[in-house]
Amino acid sequence: MSSSAPEPGPLAPDGPPRWLLVMLAAGVSLVFATFVVLLLGIAGVERISQLVLILVLAGAALAGGGVVRLIAPRLPAIRRPRG
Repeated sequence: MSSSAPEPGPLAPDGPPRWLLVMLAAGVSLVFATFVVLLLGIAGVERISQLVLILVLAGAALAGGGVVRLIAPRLPAIRRPRG
């Protein structure tokens, strides 16, 4: 006899939850953007255009996401205690 219940999907992947990786990427991106803005200030730039600001933010987001994507497999799994 065949069962009508679907086969269980693959187990949850090891590693931290996705929401934690997204928050880590946002934090790393913020650090990158702050670093670039500080470098611009040290270089003597007093004003930047909106286009430069958007480029800095987009570059920081890409860099932060890339860094988190590289380190995510090395992060330990976070498990909630059963109880």
